[in-house]
Amino acid sequence: MPRPVTLVAVTPRGFRQSPGRHRELLESTGFEVRYPTQERPLRAPELRELLAGCEGVILGVDDASAEVLLGSALRVVVRFGIGVDNVDLPAARQQGIRVSRTLGATTTSVAELTIGLMLASARGIPQMDRAVRGGSWSRPTGLELAGRTLGLVGTGRIGRQVADRASALGMDVIGHDPLAAGGDLPLVGFDELIARSDVVSIHAPLTTSTRHLFDAAVLSRMRPSSILVNTARGGIIDEVALAAALTHGPLHAAALDSFEEEPLRDSPLLGLPNVILTPHSGASTVEGVERAGVIAVEELCRGLAGEPLLYDVEAGR
Repeated sequence: MPRPVTLVAVTPRGFRQSPGRHRELLESTGFEVRYPTQERPLRAPELRELLAGCEGVILGVDDASAEVLLGSALRVVVRFGIGVDNVDLPAARQQGIRVSRTLGATTTSVAELTIGLMLASARGIPQMDRAVRGGSWSRPTGLELAGRTLGLVGTGRIGRQVADRASALGMDVIGHDPLAAGGDLPLVGFDELIARSDVVSIHAPLTTSTRHLFDAAVLSRMRPSSILVNTARGGIIDEVALAAALTHGPLHAAALDSFEEEPLRDSPLLGLPNVILTPHSGASTVEGVERAGVIAVEELCRGLAGEPLLYDVEAGR
């Protein structure tokens, strides 16, 4: 008697929309694959409906809450990315679901976007582009990054690559990370980093201790004409307080690739000229998507076969 076909789901748009080895690898598994019809992160009821009967899922930033996980047929969840704050890990543990992620696959992609956002913010590149298209030929005065201090909040894989690239631009780099060893990157306390940094770039996970870490009080202590960049997780910055700091000072500019609610709607940031807003696209490069996709499919296969996961979240990998 033939064995039943394993049903899995794949939600990330990058995985679905980008051709490459990851797609070929998924097709070769023999799994029956289910995809969402929505072109946005799924809410909990939508995700639960999609996952009905599925034993595994390659998951984007969809809401994998307890409502979705408890009582499901899932055995393996592979996060297409690094952060797992959208996955209810206690519920997964209770249900016996193993959780993995594509650690390191998009490090270069996110680091390069971070540097791009820093340069664009310092020189006002999007604003100049809009002005020229509108018939203006004014030349606003920007900032040089060389000789300025970059403060990294989080010095893991991505933070270290940003540090290397910023150093090549002539920046002095310091970091703050309670979980990191010193290495060759000077580590300082959070308050000292805020006081010394001309540019602050966030590369920390969203946790109870980092939620609204950048509130009105912290933003008010940033250096005059400073720049704030976030290519990590929405929720680390209080977006209402950020809008006020961009309007009244001390910030010169900000650039955000992630937000508390996505897609971004009805935000005070939308009307400000000195903020760059990108659609959580840090991992969205041809190379990054393929690397992450291959890891995700391989981890899904390992998990469903009962083999050890290379990037098991519960095992701290």
